[in-house]
Amino acid sequence: MNKPLLIDIMLDGRFVQQLRYDRRGFPEMIDGEFVESHRREDIEAFVYEKRPSLKGKPIKIEIASQKVFIK
Repeated sequence: MNKPLLIDIMLDGRFVQQLRYDRRGFPEMIDGEFVESHRREDIEAFVYEKRPSLKGKPIKIEIASQKVFIK
């Protein structure tokens, strides 16, 4: 079983949220970049589905290096 992909969402250089992307067929990463561009579009669609208020804003999607714990 594949591990889920943890995605950090940044807006204007600030952390907004971390999302767990565990849909089958998530993209492979090479040097911190998505291997297939159409899959990046799938991830962007997933982010906008979860956070519609971010649509049209200059967000940056990064692969998380660790899980965020909120107290």
